[in-house]
Amino acid sequence: MRRLTCIPLCLCLSIPSGSLPALAGPPETPESEDPEPEPEDPDMTRAKEFFDSGVARYTASDYGAAVDFWLAAYALIPPTFENRLVKAELIYNIARAQQKWFEIDKDIKHLRQARDSLGRYLDEVDDLYPPEQVTLERQKVEEQIAELDQSIAEAEAEAARREAELAERMRPTFDEKADARERKRNNSMIGSGAALTVVGLGAVAMLVSGIAIAGQAERAVQNLPLAADIDERQRQVGKGSAGNALILLGSFAGGIFLVAGLPLLGVGLVAEGKRKQRRRAAGVEAAAPMFLPSGAGLMVGGRF
Repeated sequence: MRRLTCIPLCLCLSIPSGSLPALAGPPETPESEDPEPEPEDPDMTRAKEFFDSGVARYTASDYGAAVDFWLAAYALIPPTFENRLVKAELIYNIARAQQKWFEIDKDIKHLRQARDSLGRYLDEVDDLYPPEQVTLERQKVEEQIAELDQSIAEAEAEAARREAELAERMRPTFDEKADARERKRNNSMIGSGAALTVVGLGAVAMLVSGIAIAGQAERAVQNLPLAADIDERQRQVGKGSAGNALILLGSFAGGIFLVAGLPLLGVGLVAEGKRKQRRRAAGVEAAAPMFLPSGAGLMVGGRF
């Protein structure tokens, strides 16, 4: 990654006294004179303390704390021509610390914050430098911003590559053999459940037919005279007995086959749906809904 090279960071940095007039000592005067010492600016005193604290934290590789101290110092120093070197030194130190911080945790926000700091400094260049120096200083800062833009773009591309690589590694591997076994098992359940359900529905139809036959025979017997047409009465009684047998057989078979077939069919359909969903999630097959001219429906098939 390219580095800020405009002003190198020195770990034994101190703010030049010429750059901070308020921190400089009183001018030399003859011993006979005893002028009153010029009072120090409290903000400039605090700025120097923040600056020194930032250097100490940078030395200890605590780049976050170093950035905070230097930002606090930068905010306290007025944007004047006398302070131009100090503010420039601070802003480049801040950007450099953000880059070092990025090297540790690879968080792109540090590079963006470094760029923002240089951008704010660029807004003050016109106030810090005389007209004949503004162009040169702006060009220097803009070059550093362009380098950071390139570093940010490279870091974002690398982060996207790592995310794609991680997503690919996290993608579950698809076992075709296990999928085939599951498909066979699901189809077997669906086929068996469908067959049992069909038989159960047939038994229910038998039950309904028996009820109808028995009811019809009972009504016919009631309408026949007791002493007349004995043969017809016996025929209707036999018909009613057959209807009752159908009722018993239909209720028994329907209960057994439906109770066994419907759950088996439901479990098989749900399992097969999940299997297909896993195939789509793994990218093995895409969803392909079927549209019929007469509408949509569920088709169930099986082999016996």
